[in-house]
Amino acid sequence: MKLQLSLEWFLNPDHLPLIAGIELGWYRDAGLDLALQVPDDHYDGLAAVAAGEIAFACNEPLHMIDADRPGLRALGCFFETDGGIVLQRAAGRRLLEGGEVRLASPVAGGVTDAIAVEILARWCAARGAAFEPAQVRIESAGFEHLANLRAGFDGAWLCFANFEGVEARQAGLDTDFITTDDVGLANFSALELFTSQGFLTEHPEVVATVTRLIGQGARLCRDDPGQAAALWYAYSGTTPSPLMDAIIADTCPRLIDPVVRDATRWHAMWAQFDRLGLSQVDRDGYAALYA
Repeated sequence: MKLQLSLEWFLNPDHLPLIAGIELGWYRDAGLDLALQVPDDHYDGLAAVAAGEIAFACNEPLHMIDADRPGLRALGCFFETDGGIVLQRAAGRRLLEGGEVRLASPVAGGVTDAIAVEILARWCAARGAAFEPAQVRIESAGFEHLANLRAGFDGAWLCFANFEGVEARQAGLDTDFITTDDVGLANFSALELFTSQGFLTEHPEVVATVTRLIGQGARLCRDDPGQAAALWYAYSGTTPSPLMDAIIADTCPRLIDPVVRDATRWHAMWAQFDRLGLSQVDRDGYAALYA
C-alpha cells in the first residue's frame, strides 16, 4: 500500500523516527510504501489528512486546539523539545523599556500570535516591566528563523531548542531563548502523528504498523545517534557538517517511543489555553481527537 505522510515544514532531524524505517526498509518489509511530503504551507498536511486526501501528517500539538479540524485524529507523540521565542538581547532590553519588537513567525495571525504575545507579556512581568500587546508586531516570514534574525527581525517565534537553539549558539548570536516553560505555559513544542477518522476506521492495522515503526525508529536513533546521523545524511542527500551533527546529537535524546494514543499528554495544554481563551476547541472537541 502506498502511503503519504505530510511533514509540518521542511525535512529536518525531528523526522528521524520516520526516516529510519524508510531507509532501513521496515515499511517495505511490512508491505507499505511510505513517502514523506514537504508542504507548501504549515497547515497543508493537517487539512489534507482531515479531508481524507492523504493518510498521515505530523505537526505540533498546538494545532490540535488552535482551530477546529473535524475528522482529525491524534495517534501519538514521537518527539518533544523545548520551544518558544529566540529574541535578540538588544531587542529584549528595548521591550523592557517600553519599545516595540518585530517577530518573524512561520504562521502569523490568530491563536499563534496571541500565544507569542502572552509569552512576552509574562517575560516582561517577571522582570517588573510594564507591557502592552501593541509592543509586539508579528510577521509571517517562513521557518528560516536564523536567516530572519540576520535579516533584521528582532526575534523569531515557534523555535525549537534542538534546532534554532543549537543553531543560535553555534552562530554566536547574542540572543535569549524564551521558552514556554520559562513563563509558566504548557509545552507544545513537539510532533504528534495524525490521521483521519475515516482512515483509522478503514485501516486500523496499517495505522498500528506505522505507529509501531515510527516508535521503533525513535528508539533506534535515541540509542545510536551515530547511526541516526548516517541515516539522516543518506536520506537527505546532504553533506555532513558540524552544525547538523550538533543538531542531531541534541535531537536524538528527545525522540519518544512507543508512539501511543494518549489523551492525557496534551490535556494540560488544552486546559490552560482554554482558560486563557486561546483554544478554538472545547472539551468535547479535544476528546474527539482521541475518539
